Amino acid sequence: MPQPQDDAFAVGLSEAEKDDLEKMIGEFRRQSDPVAQTDEREPLQDQLDRINRKLADLTEMFLNLDRKMEPMAEVIRLSHQKSELLSHRLDAVIDALKKGRLL
Repeated sequence: MPQPQDDAFAVGLSEAEKDDLEKMIGEFRRQSDPVAQTDEREPLQDQLDRINRKLADLTEMFLNLDRKMEPMAEVIRLSHQKSELLSHRLDAVIDALKKGRLL
């Protein structure tokens, strides 16, 4: 019969580590206990009202940002259009100078 091999790298927990682990598990179970959570919960309608208020506030913030972004986008668009026109004009001047023509 094969002899059980002794594992040279056997790893175990000390008694203090086991006690700490048991305390942590117990605390976790107490925190996630559904009975304890139902006592602290606010009524469902109050939760829904609070969520609706937060959603309304976030929507208002989003709409305010949208109203402020629209003029900024227009300024950026016009600035880009202006730079494109200037670029075309400069290209025309450079081409004319290369060909030796006067404008």
